Amino acid sequence: MMTDEDLEVRSCAELSAGEEIEAWHRGRLSHRGTVANILEDIDLFWIIDARTGARRLLDLEQLSVRRVPVGKPAAAVGKLKPAAARKPAAAVGNLKPASAAKPKPAASLRQVVFMEAR
Repeated sequence: MMTDEDLEVRSCAELSAGEEIEAWHRGRLSHRGTVANILEDIDLFWIIDARTGARRLLDLEQLSVRRVPVGKPAAAVGKLKPAAARKPAAAVGNLKPASAAKPKPAASLRQVVFMEAR
């Protein structure tokens, strides 16, 4: 079993392509993904973000980086609750269900002609 010290990344020399990492900033999870490329000399590395699939450049001097232990579930950052756990819109505050909303009137012919003339 890995300890917290084993999971903490202090320099890019400790990283290798393909590792799963989490990057934390001020106690909040900022990024999670797979290491793609490493620039050891300046402690910068790229990841493929697990949430967006985008390539991101991360700086070890600005972030606290930890390896993700094998079998750890994905972080809940940016994830929605399962549909069964969400409240319907009618149950939140004073919102009315969509079926109770009045439909908007269709644009008149005069409005349509005016918009096309611009």
